[in-house]
This record gives sequence, C-alpha cells and structure tokens, in this order.
Amino acid sequence: MRGQLDRTCRFVSVITLCMPNGDVITARGECRGTLAYAPQGENGFGYDPVFFVPEKKKTFAQLTGEEKNAISHRGKALRALLPSVATLLK
Repeated sequence: MRGQLDRTCRFVSVITLCMPNGDVITARGECRGTLAYAPQGENGFGYDPVFFVPEKKKTFAQLTGEEKNAISHRGKALRALLPSVATLLK
C-alpha cells in the first residue's frame, strides 16, 4: 500500500567454531520483529529499545534477560551449535 512503511526487521547471528583439525561447525539463529516507532525499555544495548517482538508485545530492551535469551538470535545460534559440540566431545 502506498505510503505505508515495511517495518519488519530481524536480528541474525552466525557462530562458527573452527577446530584445530580443520573441522568447521556453523550455526545460525534469527529473531524476527518490527521497528518500534519510539525507543522503549532500559535493558539491553544498541538497537534493543527499537526492536519490537510482536509475540511478546515488548521491545528487546523491555524483556528480562531470561526472556531475551530464550528468543534471541544469539541464544538460538548457540542452542543450534550445542549438539554438534556435544558430538565432538564424545
């Protein structure tokens, strides 16, 4: 629709673990949201006050640390990496 802005956005994190033997493990995490019309919240840093998560009805800066870690791009990437790391340690 003319005049409306697409305010969708996402945080993306990619974590790569390079092992001494040459093995490389990569994991990706993504959190989708929208750009808030004004900063809200005191937690976090950077874009957190303007990154609005519709499912939570809060910005990243309004979430507790536990809430943010459960849905964040970094948390998702780390959780995706863990099974591969666990396999290496066996």
